[in-house]
Amino acid sequence: MTRTRRPRGSLDAQAILDAAERVAAGGVEALTIRGVAAEIDAAPMALYRYYPTKDAIVEALLDRVLSRVRPRLGSDDWLDDLRAFAFDHARTLIQHPWAVIPLFTSPTPGPESARIAEEVLGILARGGVEGEDAVAAYSGIVALNYGWAAFAAPRTSDAALRTSLRALPPGRFPYTAAVIEPLSRYAGQANYERSLEFLLAGIGGVAR
Repeated sequence: MTRTRRPRGSLDAQAILDAAERVAAGGVEALTIRGVAAEIDAAPMALYRYYPTKDAIVEALLDRVLSRVRPRLGSDDWLDDLRAFAFDHARTLIQHPWAVIPLFTSPTPGPESARIAEEVLGILARGGVEGEDAVAAYSGIVALNYGWAAFAAPRTSDAALRTSLRALPPGRFPYTAAVIEPLSRYAGQANYERSLEFLLAGIGGVAR
């Protein structure tokens, strides 16, 4: 049986992105114009009106993912707002594991990336953290989140990692042997929150 093509004029940019996100969930490297077109029963040429290349679709998808990050603004505690942003940003990355590497390696920020930066820099400014300190604070949180998301998404089980760590010769790795249990949970939520609190304590220490 042949599949019925989508009626002419029934396609729009959002429908294409919906389909592209479903395809990308299996790995962004598998995303192609032809694959997205097949997902929505459209001719590949029909997509070019909206997105002339695969890269254009990927850029739009990454911007869509970042649009789901919504920093909390204007509470009485700027540091708590910064913490809430970090949690929301990290959660968004974990929910879209296929986007972590493309977002981290993207050479140019899209509109949503610029929006997030502006809002977070505003939170920092409320705490008196500005200029180079603000840039370092913002980039530090973002780097922590991308690193943690990259660790957490593909990780093996805690038990498998624990077994590997226990196989190391204690005489050669005494410090590792002393922290096998917490190290086996390095990609877990509790470890992330502890790392974030260390970072926030440093940021709070430079606030004026």
